[in-house]
Amino acid sequence: MSLDFAHIEKTSLLDFPGEVASTLFTVGCNFRCPFCYNRSLVIPEELPPQRISPEQALTELSKRKAYVKAAVITGGEPTIHPDLPWFIESLKKEGIKLKLDTNGTNPEMLKELYSNELLDYIAMDIKSSLDHYNEAAGVSVNIADIKESTQIIRASGVPYEFRTTVVPGLHDLDKIEAIGKWLEGAEHYILQPFFPKGSTIDKEYAAKKPFEDKALRAMADTAGPYFRKVELREYY
Repeated sequence: MSLDFAHIEKTSLLDFPGEVASTLFTVGCNFRCPFCYNRSLVIPEELPPQRISPEQALTELSKRKAYVKAAVITGGEPTIHPDLPWFIESLKKEGIKLKLDTNGTNPEMLKELYSNELLDYIAMDIKSSLDHYNEAAGVSVNIADIKESTQIIRASGVPYEFRTTVVPGLHDLDKIEAIGKWLEGAEHYILQPFFPKGSTIDKEYAAKKPFEDKALRAMADTAGPYFRKVELREYY
């Protein structure tokens, strides 16, 4: 699948810590997380027919770089697109800082991006504990790739965050503790509550109620001893 974008959010104050950024949403994903509300970026039959080409995106961001000096590439899953490194390199040549959101399924591309110094920040979604990953991702996952990506990110020297969207029925304190033991010593771990928006991939999840604050705080407390910083993020 060639790199295209479904949408560009011209200005975001939330997606890239410390930066005013434009957020670009790639089309296509290799996961089918049942709670995902971005069906139109994931399900092949529902992908938007009108898309933004990489060239159009570069033109748009170049025009605005005097006051928006950073970009976030999210999805979908950006790393399924072989031409992603070229696009990121083109942005960097314009002096634009780059944050990448990824599910960690393409460690070889992460190596390429890091070796060419193309990333300023990365956020990797941690779907669940290793023994429950397939359930949360909605597909059979190569766990070796996931583990390798976390190791690459931690060793990179580039700021990063690991984050888990916590969903009733998929996550509990035991799974959060298992994640902590797996990633013990990592710099920054974020818990973000699932909020049903629009049409989820598994439509039953659209009716699920998010965790209450007490349960979220208990998860953050459980994760706390394992990470240098644990954050409970209230937006998703």
